[in-house]
Amino acid sequence: MMFLKKDTTMIKLTKTAIQRHGFISLYDGLSAQLLRQITYTTIRFHLYDLGKRYVDEEDFLHKVCVASVSGMMAAVVGIPFELINTRMHVDRALKWKYRRNYRNVFDGLYRVWREEGFAALYTGGFSSFARATLVTIGQNAMYDQSKTIYMRYFKLGDDCKMLHLLSSLTAAIICAPLVQPIEIFKTMQMSKGSGHLDTTSEKLRFMMRFGFRGLFRGISPSLLRMIPYTIIMFLLYEQIRLKFGYYAENKLD
Repeated sequence: MMFLKKDTTMIKLTKTAIQRHGFISLYDGLSAQLLRQITYTTIRFHLYDLGKRYVDEEDFLHKVCVASVSGMMAAVVGIPFELINTRMHVDRALKWKYRRNYRNVFDGLYRVWREEGFAALYTGGFSSFARATLVTIGQNAMYDQSKTIYMRYFKLGDDCKMLHLLSSLTAAIICAPLVQPIEIFKTMQMSKGSGHLDTTSEKLRFMMRFGFRGLFRGISPSLLRMIPYTIIMFLLYEQIRLKFGYYAENKLD
């Protein structure tokens, strides 16, 4: 939906993809996505949790600063995987002569390095750094801030599953529209060499082809992905933290 010139709906596009390429086509880029999550998401979670120990956790601005730094540092590792993931996603939408046909993430990384050079692995780097920053703010910082607010006003305990559910839902609903415009621009940058949209002005004009809503093209599937993904991620994270986390021992005087 981000990449196609014609206006279409998520349902029509899903139906077309299954009819033309089979159900498995809905999982194009899965190997790159998994490797990206294992590295990028793990790093930004760890750096964020590490960083917020050194700031005032009651101050939302401090959380935003920690999230920004964590997201950018994690993006250094995640961008090459995100590049391959994005190209594998849009490949079927391109004309045959522009298709790259990466077999998997490792084939994609090897071919980009061999055919375009090492620097090409960071194509769209600026927009990816911006996206990583906004995602970490929208998910991690907003999740913590939502927990603080809900604990204060609804008198919920830190180990309450309802608290984790409400906080993660809030973070997801805020994160998806926050990230969507830069997500679209990043997709276009990473698809460089696909036969069109070679300049920044062309990309911006293409984004605005449907007017203001062009900035949020594909927001429906993004929300449908972001909401369950964020809820499951934080619910599991909190349960692992509560059951296997480290707690300071109370020492007797």
